[in-house]
Amino acid sequence: MLKQWTNPYIILIITVIGIVIAIVGKNTFELFFVNVTFLATILLIALRNFYLHDRVYSDKRLKVFFVLVLIGFLSDVIAHFNWLPDFKQLFLAIATSIKIVVFGYEWFSTVKILAYRQKVTSQTIVLAIISYVFIGIIWSFIYFFIWQTDPHSFKISDLREYELQPWNLAMYFSLITLTTIGYGDIIPTGRWVMALVNFEAMAGAIYLTVIVARLVSLYGNSES
Repeated sequence: MLKQWTNPYIILIITVIGIVIAIVGKNTFELFFVNVTFLATILLIALRNFYLHDRVYSDKRLKVFFVLVLIGFLSDVIAHFNWLPDFKQLFLAIATSIKIVVFGYEWFSTVKILAYRQKVTSQTIVLAIISYVFIGIIWSFIYFFIWQTDPHSFKISDLREYELQPWNLAMYFSLITLTTIGYGDIIPTGRWVMALVNFEAMAGAIYLTVIVARLVSLYGNSES
C-alpha cells in the first residue's frame, strides 16, 4: 500500500493539482485545499525517503518533521481564516518559516539521493522533476509572505489584478521566474525581492543542467 502511494507518478500528479489550484483558486477554502495538497505531497516524499532510500530520516528526525508540519499547517489555518486578526502576521510568518524549512530540507534530502544515484529508472526522473517543481513552490511561499506584508514590492501591469489573489500571483510569478520566461506582467520592485528572483532563476538553471541532465544521461546509457 505504501509503495503505491509513494510512487513518484502519484506524487507528481498531486503536486501539479496543488499548483493549478494555487493559480486559479479564488477563495480561502481553495487555498486551504492547496495547503492540504502540498502537505500530502511532502509527507509522501518523506515516507518514501524514510522507507525506500537508506533511511534518510532517523526515527527521531521523522517525528520532529511531522511535528513541524503540524505546527505549520495549524498556523496556516489560523492565518488564512483570520481566526486571530491581531496575530495574523505572526502566524503567517511562523507558517511560512516552517514550510520553507520543511520543504527545503525535504528538497535537499531528495536531491542528495538523486545526485549519488547510479542506477536510474523512469521513476527517478519523475522524482527529479518533482524536486525541480519544489524550487518554485518554496519560492512561492516567500513571495506570498512578502506580498502579504508589503504588496508594493511587486508591480503588476495587468489591469485585471483585482480578480487575482496574492497566492495566485505568488505561485504564477514563482514558476515564471523558475523557468526564466519572464513575461514582464509582474515586476519585482523591492531590493530583497529582486535578489530572491535572481537566486531562484539561477537555482532552476543550475538544477536542470546538473541534476536532471545527469540523470537523463545515466538513464539513456542504461537503456542502450
